[in-house]
Amino acid sequence: MGRRSRGNAENPPKRTRNRYNLRSESSRAKRDAALGGTDGRRVEITDDEFRENSAALAVVTEGKALTVSSVDLQKETNRAVHHTEEFEQEELVVRRGQPITFKIIFDRNVKTDSDLLFAKFAYGSRPQESKGTLIRLPLNLNGDASTADNWNVKVKDVDKKVLTLTVCSEADSMIGKYELMFETKVKGSENDFANQDLDTFFYLLFNPWCKDDAVYMESEEQRNEYVLNDTGYIWTGNLRMHSARAWNFGQFESPVLEVALTLLDKGELADSGRSSVISVIRCLSALTNSNDDEGLLYGKWGSEYPKPGTKPWEWTGSVAIMEQYHTTGKPVKYGQCWVFSGVVTTLLRCLGIPTRSVTNFESAHDTDCSMTIDKHFNEDGEPIEELNDSTWNFHVWNESYFKRLDLPEGYDGWQAHDATPQELSEGVMRCGPAPIKAIKEGHVYLNFDTGFIFSEVNGDKIEWEVKKDGSMEVVWIDKYAVGANISTKAVGSSERHDLTLDYKYREGSAEERKVVEFVERFSSRRKQNIYKKAIGDKEIDYELILADDSMIGDDLEVGVKVKNLTSGTAKINVTLTMASMFYTGVAGKKIKGDRNEIELASGEEKEVKMPVSAEEYEVAVNPEFMYKVTAACRVIESGRLYASIEAFSLRKPPLVFDVGEKICSSVETIVPLTFKNTTNLKLHSAVFHVEGSYMVKARAFHIRKLIHPDDEITVDVPFYPRRLGNRTVSATFSAEEIANVEGVVNVFVVSKSEWKDESEEEKESAEPITTDETDSKPISSEEGESGGDGEAEPAVIDKEEKPMETGDGVGAGDAPDLEDQPGEQTGDVANGTD
Repeated sequence: MGRRSRGNAENPPKRTRNRYNLRSESSRAKRDAALGGTDGRRVEITDDEFRENSAALAVVTEGKALTVSSVDLQKETNRAVHHTEEFEQEELVVRRGQPITFKIIFDRNVKTDSDLLFAKFAYGSRPQESKGTLIRLPLNLNGDASTADNWNVKVKDVDKKVLTLTVCSEADSMIGKYELMFETKVKGSENDFANQDLDTFFYLLFNPWCKDDAVYMESEEQRNEYVLNDTGYIWTGNLRMHSARAWNFGQFESPVLEVALTLLDKGELADSGRSSVISVIRCLSALTNSNDDEGLLYGKWGSEYPKPGTKPWEWTGSVAIMEQYHTTGKPVKYGQCWVFSGVVTTLLRCLGIPTRSVTNFESAHDTDCSMTIDKHFNEDGEPIEELNDSTWNFHVWNESYFKRLDLPEGYDGWQAHDATPQELSEGVMRCGPAPIKAIKEGHVYLNFDTGFIFSEVNGDKIEWEVKKDGSMEVVWIDKYAVGANISTKAVGSSERHDLTLDYKYREGSAEERKVVEFVERFSSRRKQNIYKKAIGDKEIDYELILADDSMIGDDLEVGVKVKNLTSGTAKINVTLTMASMFYTGVAGKKIKGDRNEIELASGEEKEVKMPVSAEEYEVAVNPEFMYKVTAACRVIESGRLYASIEAFSLRKPPLVFDVGEKICSSVETIVPLTFKNTTNLKLHSAVFHVEGSYMVKARAFHIRKLIHPDDEITVDVPFYPRRLGNRTVSATFSAEEIANVEGVVNVFVVSKSEWKDESEEEKESAEPITTDETDSKPISSEEGESGGDGEAEPAVIDKEEKPMETGDGVGAGDAPDLEDQPGEQTGDVANGTD
């Protein structure tokens, strides 16, 4: 065989290489085609041709040079010290800037006086030394360390045919998949040479345990939370009533790592860019949504979610989304902000970047870079929705922790970024990362998208009255309406940790007002001098009365409490409006309106209320059961208008798991999950979704029959724990008429031996119990029936045993095209009648 030969047609070398090569399908290829090809602009060859032409990659065995028989990557040991033992990948997963130890077994004994050895690490589809994507490390068999491209290697031991060595990558190495190759020579001989492709790969990730890595995080508790914790909570709801939504991040499960690297390829992030945490976050922020380059998740807001697809509130975690994308290569339907954020937390924790999901309540959406939020009302005090900037009940984005090497000192630490598609950033639908300190101090000129995030948390709300002739007048500036209760999960607990004062100074304080005045210099409307317009002293104070303690199906009362702040009597026209809404602040259907005139003496306070029956609001209901109340108060004497809009939600029925505090590892435990319809609604096309990292693969249970009021539905969920310790399983229930019914359970998984010991102790201490036969009487199908008008049978769970391969709206046995499969992995559909 020739020295640089790569084999022959009869015996080609085995190649199972590299990372996911999408270059032939990439946007770059499409752009080249649009420009008439690459002829005259650059030399273009395929990746395979590049490898065939590269002498450094040629497979050679010649003469008496050592050849490698096998490689022992010592996966268990390396995974433990690199905190990667939870990964499901067969290949070794390690972290940059930290040594890895492995053994090379040769075909003969190593001769320390004559054998010359080189370990080579190839990265990407076109490895070459000049680009830093082929690391060639000479081995000193005397035990001295050697270095190349800031990687270093040291031979720990030579024992006949076995060579033990330790390799440490550079702390800012490119993250991704590496291939191990080996080169051997005999000293003084040109004819004894071997260059081997060992068909051995490993993944290299960011390293928050390494002080020289940009993502280094000093606190062990925080590393455990923001890198290693595979479950968590995301806060949703509204300012007055919010709750923690359990989410299965599952960052160590397959195929999360494959998907993360695939997205970097799809986003055409250059090899050199994969060493930068900023570049990786910018790329994944864009590729997590599908607005550019057909990314991971298809965002949709509204009332219609065409099938096939999974409604945003049905997801219980990220893994099912990753699995579908990995299978189909097409955007997964559907996502909203908390889904985008949960997925990004999964992707970045998987890659080793400390990351958390963060919720901002009363989150503004500035559409014109004014860094203020505009609300418009007509002369009757009714909102003009099409003119308004939106204020979301809540919005969820992400924070990641790292050093900002691209900025002056002082901006390291938590950085905000957002994959939910809202506004373009450098021509692409993405946002951030922006330093939290820069947001707080109003340094909106710093990268990236700091001004947009500032307006989300600290923009002032400008209220405009639109006259009949179309002219507008500023009637009030609300300095307290935007950005509140900024929330994330606390370290080591399920409690809410408030981040508001990290993003801004206390509302109304001198420091906060100074920041807002500074930011106005960078506003697109700074020449309008909105803050210098004469508005006058406030004549009334008012507070909305909402029904946020009410259950779905209750009759409601909403209104406003008004107080006269003037020294004289005031007559006030009060207009109340209630409408359904989406959590993005966009109005749905108007439910009811009412107008009253009240008279208040100086200092007098009075409530004006509007009753709303269940029948009235259920007609205009959306599945989220979110509403907003607008109160407009016009002082007749002065003609001034005061208006306010606030959102509220109705409480939903609970979703309950019935399981003990402990369960046994590697043993299936059937856990009942129950929903009781306490509403007055008849529920159609209901579905349970369940997911728990290393407990329950994401699956759905579809309910085929109508669920009447007071019906109770139970599905049996098989728990199969694959890891010890605390584990979380989350569930959602939804139907055409209701959404966002959530349930969660935390259990402690013990080993079989511990479970056996505890069970025997319980048996020894247990007293004999006499059971009344009536207590264990099975419920007949008749007893399970609810009353009704005979419109439909009682609710039952689909009885088919065949596993369902599809999600929302697809029944067992249906066989849609693979490309249209919805997101969740579904298991056997539960049996029985309730």
